[in-house]
Amino acid sequence: MPQQFYPDIHVLVKDEDPHLRTRTVPMKVLVLGFPRTGTSSMQAALEQLGFGPCYHMRTCINEYPRDNAMWMEAFRAKYDGIGRFGRKEWDQLLGNYSSVCDLPAIAFSRELMAAYPSAKIILTNRDVHSWHKSCSQSILQARRYWVHEVLQYFDWVTALVHPLRKKYWQCLFADDFEANGEAAMRAHYAEVRHLAQQQGREVLEMELNSAWEPLCTFLDKQVPATPYPRMNDGSNWELKMRERARLRVKAAVSKFMLIALPVVLACYGVWSTRGRLGKQSSVITQR
Repeated sequence: MPQQFYPDIHVLVKDEDPHLRTRTVPMKVLVLGFPRTGTSSMQAALEQLGFGPCYHMRTCINEYPRDNAMWMEAFRAKYDGIGRFGRKEWDQLLGNYSSVCDLPAIAFSRELMAAYPSAKIILTNRDVHSWHKSCSQSILQARRYWVHEVLQYFDWVTALVHPLRKKYWQCLFADDFEANGEAAMRAHYAEVRHLAQQQGREVLEMELNSAWEPLCTFLDKQVPATPYPRMNDGSNWELKMRERARLRVKAAVSKFMLIALPVVLACYGVWSTRGRLGKQSSVITQR
């Protein structure tokens, strides 16, 4: 597929350790709705309104793969009781971002609300049945894609991304999205509303295909003259998943060739030299 079709995938992969970061901008907005509820559109909208950059699942999948290892630390701390993950770690992981949305962040709604008590809270939402169907046809396929299972043993990026992908499906849906997905969504939204009420914080609920007005009113911003963003409608999700995998296969093969080719050439040189020396020795012996 031509590169211009997927500008969010054809990006420079940055080999950066998130533990070395600090907070550089205040966290202003927490978008705590599940994926496939308009989070990509919300990301674009927030960045257009000046609340960017906004951290999205694509950030750690496409741009900063080592973030996945730190997200895994957060999952182990919360769900497995291994280690600690507090405000310091959140500022390292999300320190360059004014807003955050989508997975893996929404698995830590309680923790993020505690870490950033002055941040605005938004819940992107949609009908639970259509949401379940949309996820089953899109992001769940990445969890099951056989190329990811194989590639994680050969590509350093997939080796970081895919284990985290499996971890959040396990933690949020007990690794059975078909049976537990809808109940998990309802429980998550109820918890966010309850926590916000306890903390005296307002929550803006934005349904799929919303408009600028409620968001701008909530964030005290003027309504832009351009239409509200409509991103990632799901029609080409599988194509994008396969293109992302193709790029990682290409990168893995290129890295292998950079390592293997000099070794092959060196072995050939040794073999060729030994062959010539053997022939010369044979000629001398015959004389």
